Amino acid sequence: MIKQRIGMFLVCAVLAAASISLAQTKPAAKAPAAPMKGPGTMLGEEQWMDLPAATMVGTPSVPMGGTVKIAVVQGDPMTAGRSYTARLSCTDGTKIAPHWHPTTENVTVLKGALQLGMGSTWNDAAMKDIPVGGFVSAPAQMRHYAGCKGDSILQIHGIAPLVINFVAPGDDKPAK
Repeated sequence: MIKQRIGMFLVCAVLAAASISLAQTKPAAKAPAAPMKGPGTMLGEEQWMDLPAATMVGTPSVPMGGTVKIAVVQGDPMTAGRSYTARLSCTDGTKIAPHWHPTTENVTVLKGALQLGMGSTWNDAAMKDIPVGGFVSAPAQMRHYAGCKGDSILQIHGIAPLVINFVAPGDDKPAK
């Protein structure tokens, strides 16, 4: 019986000493976060490409004056009826002439700023600044125009097709 108590005491002493030494060691530094794998896309991990020609219909009434790239984040923006999420990257001063879309367009500003105007005629004075984190939604066929203030990234989502139908100044009638 005494041998069992001494053995138990030694086991407890060893465990106590081990736990004290472990408590005094520094916790391991956290490893840097790995890029997201799977169903997500983090800002900076996009696969940028030129806008497909099929996304633009008609002739812009205002020169673009910059560069626009697209990255599909989710879904298919070109197949009608499918949901999609895409990001647009545009350089400072880029202009997207008055246009409309066949479906609702939802936009969140992720970087830079968006300048947005309503109607079919470009008017700098009527544009409103939408800062980082801002959200706007344009219903189907609403005439609007936009500009990028600073190098910007805009996230757009909706139901395809993603089509930009350019309009002539003063053409405010809905599409047929």
